[in-house]
Amino acid sequence: MKPVISIDIGSTWTKGALFALTDSSLQLSKKIAVPTTQTNLVQGFTEVLASLLNREKLTPLKQMVGKAEIYFSSSAKGGLRIAAIGLVPDLTLQLAKLAAMSAGGKVIRSFSFSLTKSDVAELEKLQPDIVLFSGGTDGGNTKYILENAHKLEDSRLTCPVVYAGNRGVAEEVVEIMKSKEVIVTENLMPEVGQVNIEPAREKIREIFLKRIVNGRGLSEIVELFGSQPKPTPLAVFELVSAIPQFHPDWSDLAAIDIGGATTDFYSNTESYLETDTVILKGIREPRVKRTVEGDLGMRVSARSLLDTGRVYIEDRLRNLGIEPEVMEKFVEKISGNTEYLPETEAEIQLDRILAETCVYYAALRHAGGWKETYTPQGKVYVQTGKDLRRVKAIVGSGGFLAAEGSAEVMRLPLEKLRSFGDEKKLLPENPAFYRDRDYLFPLLGNLVEKYPKEATTLALASLEIASDEGM
Repeated sequence: MKPVISIDIGSTWTKGALFALTDSSLQLSKKIAVPTTQTNLVQGFTEVLASLLNREKLTPLKQMVGKAEIYFSSSAKGGLRIAAIGLVPDLTLQLAKLAAMSAGGKVIRSFSFSLTKSDVAELEKLQPDIVLFSGGTDGGNTKYILENAHKLEDSRLTCPVVYAGNRGVAEEVVEIMKSKEVIVTENLMPEVGQVNIEPAREKIREIFLKRIVNGRGLSEIVELFGSQPKPTPLAVFELVSAIPQFHPDWSDLAAIDIGGATTDFYSNTESYLETDTVILKGIREPRVKRTVEGDLGMRVSARSLLDTGRVYIEDRLRNLGIEPEVMEKFVEKISGNTEYLPETEAEIQLDRILAETCVYYAALRHAGGWKETYTPQGKVYVQTGKDLRRVKAIVGSGGFLAAEGSAEVMRLPLEKLRSFGDEKKLLPENPAFYRDRDYLFPLLGNLVEKYPKEATTLALASLEIASDEGM
């Protein structure tokens, strides 16, 4: 058997697992998690690796080289922060967001049409890791693109700019932005309705490897082990993408990963079912999609979760006879100690409500919807976003959903969301709920590029039907 190690450096915990690789399968041998060492990410990585290899905690990294194949990922310090610039919100800007999120990034702000002075000032204040600059079909609009290029050139931004817009002015954009690092790639939407996000995704990943690794203090690991890291969300995205390729019975799949800082929602299903009664407004979204919500997290982002989800949270507290002040105090407690785990039944119940809230708002933003309208031919439905009705299985991952056995934590918020205002949300109709029992999805995502069949098989074998107990 060949030892293979996968490590994920998260915002709260650094997790690792030792796998035994045979000719036909991966087997989990050992797993460990330690608090992420935010000031020096390598320290926590070293501690996890030493434990998996049965070495002393302070064993130098260089003494562990060659003892196993090493793969790793990172979402610590907030992950890859991307600002997206497009033209029409329903078209190129939406594509820019999809490209950024499918590459493992977190879109911290998005802008459409012409940048204003306040937009540029906000960009300078945010200091993103990358600006994804798009807009216009090939041969189409150039006015806003050239205006925005001048404004970006005059800004104090120092990050790389990935240009994925109208190819007809790509050279002009580079010339205008001569003091910036501009990486040109293919247009996100070369023709109206044509989606082309792969080239931009690849450029974003290249920047992560070349620039972000050094900024996160991970270059020592790369140099010693010759292993390039992945953004954690990209690792999970690739696993969710690969599962149906090797296991066709799982062709309609979703996964919800609730972390300390963000909640990620993944889906692998056809986004639009063409019929005579459904009209699609905006782009046809890709089969595999990821959205990430930086205001939805169980620890680092608990305060923003409380603000975002106040309506849902207060409704649940009222139904359970709990005063809102009790949740306020709990959120204050866990925000000040992000490693804290609930110790009483009352705290566990409050944690569950926070997890439900993450599911509710992540699903709200990920799933599409439709509204009724009437035409001379009769009633039709106008769809925006992605149709998730055919999803047959939903996997709960992340620290809470992996450990919590209750399907109700996922089912209840989805049921409450089915009608949102005057829009019907296109949510899974009768899915089975699973939990990522050993929290292996991020770790196996690191391995799926080299060992796709083995990693996807173990990922499914590690799932457990979520029970209906708990709430």
